[in-house]
Amino acid sequence: MILKDGKIYVDGLLHKGSLLINKGIIEAIKYNPSIEDEKRFIEKNQDGKEINCMNKIILPGIIDIHSHLRDMGQRHKETFNTGTKAAAFSGITTVFNMPNTKPPAIDAKTVKKWMEKAQNNIFVDVGFIAGVPKEIDIKEIRKILELGVIGFKIYPLSPLNSIDWCEPLNVQKLLHISSKFLIPVFIHPDRPLPEEERELILKEHAIENYSFLKLHDKLHPTNMEADYVNFIIENYYKLIADNNLNPEEYPIVHFCHISCSESYNLIKQTLSKYNKLKISFEITPHHLLLSNEINIKNESFGKVLPPLREEIHSKLLFDELKQGKINLVGTDHAPHTIDEKLKGFFDSPSGFPGFETLPLLLLDKVCRYELSLRNFVYATSESPARIFKLDKKGFIKEGYDADLLIVEKFPEYSINPELFKTKAKYSPYENFKTSLSVWKVFLKGFEINTEDSEPKGKIINKEI
Repeated sequence: MILKDGKIYVDGLLHKGSLLINKGIIEAIKYNPSIEDEKRFIEKNQDGKEINCMNKIILPGIIDIHSHLRDMGQRHKETFNTGTKAAAFSGITTVFNMPNTKPPAIDAKTVKKWMEKAQNNIFVDVGFIAGVPKEIDIKEIRKILELGVIGFKIYPLSPLNSIDWCEPLNVQKLLHISSKFLIPVFIHPDRPLPEEERELILKEHAIENYSFLKLHDKLHPTNMEADYVNFIIENYYKLIADNNLNPEEYPIVHFCHISCSESYNLIKQTLSKYNKLKISFEITPHHLLLSNEINIKNESFGKVLPPLREEIHSKLLFDELKQGKINLVGTDHAPHTIDEKLKGFFDSPSGFPGFETLPLLLLDKVCRYELSLRNFVYATSESPARIFKLDKKGFIKEGYDADLLIVEKFPEYSINPELFKTKAKYSPYENFKTSLSVWKVFLKGFEINTEDSEPKGKIINKEI
């Protein structure tokens, strides 16, 4: 296949040129190709396909390191098929999938069944992140690792396995496992608010009657997030000191969906002092673009954990993204049924779909010169590929997978959740404007954003 006359993103710049793709790999790139170059491309083009990409921008496929594809006992919310199709139509060619499934993916038998359900049923490549087995059982952890999972996830607020993740010894045991097997630990940073504080906040809300989104923020405050981040970092240091670890043996820690300035500044300060630490973090689009001041027809559509914060936090985080200081953006795609979201605010689950709004919103910021294309691609493709060692992904280079997103500028239109491919057809971004359209998406040279596309995605397996 030849992608002709597009604007190809390479090394921070757009170059007019063409790509030759054979057997799913980018075989050659030519900028401003001559007639002779075009002839050589045609001679080497094994499938004979040519696509004119005039006035289109060719980007590396997006790598989303945080999603919930549901399935198993939550098929009513999302399936591997519907979730990865939503990703494919969004230009997301690789996703990481989280383990808060039904039943929870905390033992090898369940993880194996979970992964088998994805086989031949995914439109993009998927990496699986498991929960931690009960009692942090090392034999069960080995069995799970042998299945090829790419990490473990912990939820201090609602553990999948009855383990108290606010107990230092449990955290240190898990960090030791990360060090031993060089496997990432994904952390939802939060700790429960003391019950007496929670009761006071609820009484205050009954009197002052502010929005439920602001109440949700107060019930899961920024200081609890930052406190847990600090708790993990302290135990990280302790494990290194107690075991006299060399840098190559350091645990690998990833903080999910950092949402506030306190947590962000704490992590950045830590990394600036000790740059050999294997610590990373992601920011979601909604914590970059939304606040709890949002005007929304149903506040439950904006209910998420961590909550939407005050605008001062989203402004700071977006400014840091603009300056190229944020390495990773992840959607935390978390679909629920519309019936669940139409319940009262306290009965409605946290989370909303994120795949299909990521490129429309952030690349629209690029179109409006509020964000550089370089920093978008860095945080959504290049950096996740580098940090999580995804070989031959994240860049448009010869010899790399032909995982590509082709976009074009479009007359401004409103985002309509009813058109989403996910089962969750609602969004806090309903009627937001965008000037960006996803034109074509390729996974290893296969076009995956058409109605007749077949599921060509593969499971990413990590060897231990």
